[in-house]
Amino acid sequence: MSKLLFFLLGLMIGGLVGVTLMCMLQINRINEYEKEL
Repeated sequence: MSKLLFFLLGLMIGGLVGVTLMCMLQINRINEYEKEL
């Protein structure tokens, strides 16, 4: 039971970190694009 709990917690934390990284990359990309214009 505890293994499943740890797995779900890891999945949620990993997903949040992944989404945050993707958002930061997108923001940086948009800023670079605006600089070119």
